[in-house]
Amino acid sequence: VKKEVIYKGVSISDLCAEHTKVFASKGELRRLVQGGGLSINKEKIDNPEKALGQESLLNNKYLLIQKGKKNYFLIKVI
Repeated sequence: VKKEVIYKGVSISDLCAEHTKVFASKGELRRLVQGGGLSINKEKIDNPEKALGQESLLNNKYLLIQKGKKNYFLIKVI
């Protein structure tokens, strides 16, 4: 993902469904959030429209997304 996207502030649903292919659709993401199955940087997400910014990055480069119990995605910001 490009740095500008994160620095401007992007919603979790836009990042996971449009900028990356973690989820096939925003509906799938919303259903997983309602079931409590989505974590970003090991923090449970309860609002898919929450904005992510520069402060959300690990080591100013990465986002760790956990989808369910066993599916992890590491998003690199360049």
